[in-house]
Amino acid sequence: MRRIQPRWPAPTETPRPLARGLLADLVSRGRLLLCLDYDGTLSEITPNIDEAFPLERTRQALAALAASPERVVVAIVSGRDIATVRRLLGLGDAIMFSGTHGLELAGLDGVVRTAQGVEESFGDLRKLRDFLAREVPGRHGFVVEDKRLAIALHYRSAEPSEAEPLLARVENFVAHKAPHLRVMKGKMVYEMLPRAAGGKDSAVRWFIAQMGEARPQVAYFGDDTTDEEAFFALRPEGAATVLVGPERPSFAHYRVDGPSAVADVLAELAEALTRLGSGRTR
Repeated sequence: MRRIQPRWPAPTETPRPLARGLLADLVSRGRLLLCLDYDGTLSEITPNIDEAFPLERTRQALAALAASPERVVVAIVSGRDIATVRRLLGLGDAIMFSGTHGLELAGLDGVVRTAQGVEESFGDLRKLRDFLAREVPGRHGFVVEDKRLAIALHYRSAEPSEAEPLLARVENFVAHKAPHLRVMKGKMVYEMLPRAAGGKDSAVRWFIAQMGEARPQVAYFGDDTTDEEAFFALRPEGAATVLVGPERPSFAHYRVDGPSAVADVLAELAEALTRLGSGRTR
């Protein structure tokens, strides 16, 4: 079986704890692009993916930050489709979104766009749907999430003895029968994505272009292995990259313990904006 290689190398360094006031310091230097993963960052990980709502403190802080776009532009960078994240977050179109790992993009105008290069994978996605319909056992802890532009196989509640051989068959199928797709391995999930499009790194570059500024301040929070491509891409840019969750090697510069700690950081930034006032920085 041909191994699926990641698009970035393996990290070797461990991030240091995020210092208090770092985001407020960034805002004091210029307009901030604040990129946030969703599951495991704004919401706790839950076996029921339809009930992964953000912490209420997080929702309140994001609403306050989104009300000051002259100082902070909020962008959600998720593996979920944009419609689902908008429903769970409940903040309307006041923020930017990247969904399905950069395959969907929405700016502050609220219009959802599809990344270039997705169409050539549609045939392989159809073949993969048929394959999973045949191969994935019902009611055995597996969940197939069809995002139209990508397909995820969740196995958090499945027995390892059943998950391991099924995941190997999925990798083998993609490698030999669906060459326009790639496999991205997340936390207890395999994501099958178009090979020639998307990526959280490309989503962040698109958000930066939407800012219309030469060098905005940038911060990115994420918990999953899928966020490493954004951490890696942002290293040369001097961005504040933050791993959310237990200590592990990462391309992020900083770390916080979990979604509750993220809520604290966002609330701290919202309070700092109140002190700074609403004057424009440009």
